[in-house]
Amino acid sequence: MKKTSMWTWIGLAVILLLSFYYLLFVQSSSAEKSQFEIDLAGMRSLTQADFEKKSGPGALNSLLIGEGAFPSGAILAGDSLISKTRLVFTAFQVLYPDGKQLILDTAQDKSLHEEFYQGEPFYADNYASLQSSMNQASWIVATHEHVDHVGGIAQSENFAAIKDQVFLTKEQLNGPTIEAARFPAGNLEQLKPLNYDGLHLIAPGVVLQKAPGHSVGSQLIYVRRNDGQEFLFIGDIAWNLRNIEEQTGRPLLVSWIFLQEDREQVAHQLRALLELKQSHPELQVVIAHDGDILERIRKSYGVGSSFQ
Repeated sequence: MKKTSMWTWIGLAVILLLSFYYLLFVQSSSAEKSQFEIDLAGMRSLTQADFEKKSGPGALNSLLIGEGAFPSGAILAGDSLISKTRLVFTAFQVLYPDGKQLILDTAQDKSLHEEFYQGEPFYADNYASLQSSMNQASWIVATHEHVDHVGGIAQSENFAAIKDQVFLTKEQLNGPTIEAARFPAGNLEQLKPLNYDGLHLIAPGVVLQKAPGHSVGSQLIYVRRNDGQEFLFIGDIAWNLRNIEEQTGRPLLVSWIFLQEDREQVAHQLRALLELKQSHPELQVVIAHDGDILERIRKSYGVGSSFQ
């Protein structure tokens, strides 16, 4: 029997390593035709009465709570693992003419931010402003249950005062990743789960639509201001606009192993979002961690850079 040469073994090892690299860092699920429907018509129908009466949101404001960076290849499969892409952690305030407010996503406190993004900027004054607004809010909602979206609820020093205004869905409260937000013992159980199917008008001019995939509790949040401007907050279905434009999700190593997301569901949602952007350019799609989008909606679409 002929002996296998050393170079043959080296060649096989290289092929194996390249295969694993492709599988873990390059390959991405995609959908030519989406099986996920973004029900924009339904969202508009549910908010039409509020729009006509001008009882919906009068303003939309944002707060930059922190910043971070990931290797670009961790955000977009097949991209560079050397270069980095900026991430932002933002909370939003939906403000009504009568003074009521809805808080959308709550980022995370300093301790959690430094644990996951050590050395990256954290804006303590903005976080304090967020917490103050949460104390006054009528509704507090989240696009999904990951630590950088519900951490501000979990670590709130005024949890007892805000808990009845927190509207997390049953899927978010029971999701396998919410533990990372480290709710103090007994607090998570004090939150009453929000149950709905399809669409849900959570507040005047604000509609929820379930969109599981990135997490079991992911949802779209549609906001229609009284001036007619519309926003669709998609949470982390994409981390960057390129995910939508290039129809490429996160690499397997990040998507499946670290995030436990359903890559096929996310692929169908990315396709639906691309088609939505093409057919409805008037609707502003807000990607939670894309700093360029945050800057654009602040500059061009009347989104404030501080809470009122």
